[in-house]
Amino acid sequence: MGFGMRGLVKAALVGASLAALGSLTGAKAEDIRLTYQSWHLAEEPWATSLKEGFAEFERLNPGIKIVPQPVSLGQRDVTLTTAIRAGRGPDIFQLDANPISQYIKEGWVKDLTPYMEKEGGAKAFMADFYPSLRDAVTNDGKVFGVPKNTAAMVLTYNKKLFDAAGVTQAPATWEEFRTAAQKLTRATKDGGPVDQWGTALILQPAGFDLRVSVILRGFGADFLTPDNKHSALNTPEAKEAFQYVVDLIQKDKVMPPGVSQVDANAARQFMAQSKVGTIVETLWALPIIQAINPAFDAWNTLAMAPIPVKAGTDPKVRSTLYVDGLFMNPNTKNADAAWKLIQFMTDRQRMEKWFVDNNMLSGRQSVNDEFKPIQDSKFAQVVKAEIGHASFLPLIPQWPEILTAFRQNLQAAVAQTKTPEAALADAHNQIEAILAR
Repeated sequence: MGFGMRGLVKAALVGASLAALGSLTGAKAEDIRLTYQSWHLAEEPWATSLKEGFAEFERLNPGIKIVPQPVSLGQRDVTLTTAIRAGRGPDIFQLDANPISQYIKEGWVKDLTPYMEKEGGAKAFMADFYPSLRDAVTNDGKVFGVPKNTAAMVLTYNKKLFDAAGVTQAPATWEEFRTAAQKLTRATKDGGPVDQWGTALILQPAGFDLRVSVILRGFGADFLTPDNKHSALNTPEAKEAFQYVVDLIQKDKVMPPGVSQVDANAARQFMAQSKVGTIVETLWALPIIQAINPAFDAWNTLAMAPIPVKAGTDPKVRSTLYVDGLFMNPNTKNADAAWKLIQFMTDRQRMEKWFVDNNMLSGRQSVNDEFKPIQDSKFAQVVKAEIGHASFLPLIPQWPEILTAFRQNLQAAVAQTKTPEAALADAHNQIEAILAR
């Protein structure tokens, strides 16, 4: 979709009214101040889009003021859990799928089922959301959050750098990916130092889970057994995938220096400056990269393709599914107002606006199936198709600790303080111990 059309659609969505929201009951409207925490508030263009939504909600609900609380993704959980356990924290906050089970188990999110029952029942309220997304926010028949956005991770690459390096098509296998990454790693000036690299994997916490997991899965491996009761890192497939990542960094040197410090935003910075040819990303990367460097022309320079797999295999799951949603703090003093805002920010019109502003697919299946800008987007169609080959990372309370154990051991292998074999064995044993508690 061209810039002009995107602008027209955005203007129409911003200008539309939802008079049906009505007024709030309970506390006096002039006394209501809702705090809303999200890592998106710390990033553009997402922050602007959210604030436009807040302004529309405030216009429709005079006297209610929303107080944005930006937080970095890496600091989100520490900040949130510390505040909630102390009886404080934002009224509404955004989570991705990974920590949801832990938040539910610890009582850090409020049960939203009673509010949904007043809207015709939880089943009816959640019917438009993908089943897998409903499952992610549901526990023991109770619904604790409302899905907002979803995506599957895909290979994102710079077409111009591919052409210059003689890479004629997106790699379909990890072997092809390695060859392409080697070709892309070069000096852009004759006689100069290497200043362009094949890829930028993420080894810092922010974004690690969604990106490194696709290599594991693309080799036919995974973190845990299907019942989530044991580590699956002792399989030949897991060992091959782990060694592959280490070799890309240590042997092939197809990543920029300081790779151990790269998080999701740093990888996007590399891409926006044409320093790397590939990253594992999804739809949200396009407007972010465009905002970092408008001259890069992300919409025309980048392309997306399915996650590669090991040659000769066709794993059922090769990518990782993402969802984020809105949750209510059990400590809130303005639950009715908070519920109204959650409804507003996850309604169909806001979901459509979120795609136009931020290139994000909706948690509502009807939006993804019927909204014309999504149907017209070549990028959205690649990601929609990849959703069928993606699954969530384990939705269990122990997952954050498990992920940390795996990441730290991979870091040790990359830093050569452990051999890859020893690092993976340590990760396996540590995860077994975590699950046995």
